[in-house]
Amino acid sequence: MGDELDCLTCGVCCRTGADGRILVPAEDLVRWRRLGRHDVAEAIQPGHFGEMAFATRDDGSCVHLGTEDSPNACRIYEIRGTTCREFERGSPQCHEFRRDFGLE
Repeated sequence: MGDELDCLTCGVCCRTGADGRILVPAEDLVRWRRLGRHDVAEAIQPGHFGEMAFATRDDGSCVHLGTEDSPNACRIYEIRGTTCREFERGSPQCHEFRRDFGLE
């Protein structure tokens, strides 16, 4: 369903977190600390449902969004959070975010 979409030309799902929508389960915090990535574990803010979420910039984008190679690439892609790993390219939520940002 999402084969025609290229995440590196979009990045909208990483720009929707100003209100704490990109949730970070406690297991991710434990995993990052175990990996010695305290910087990632501490770059959080209050989220929905009593969970924490990735910290965001003033424009609502995730603090981990953007690399030298691409403004839509994730700097922590290899160790990204559960919410990010489970988000499906081309899913109804993906298309909803794209519509909200005027891409569809």
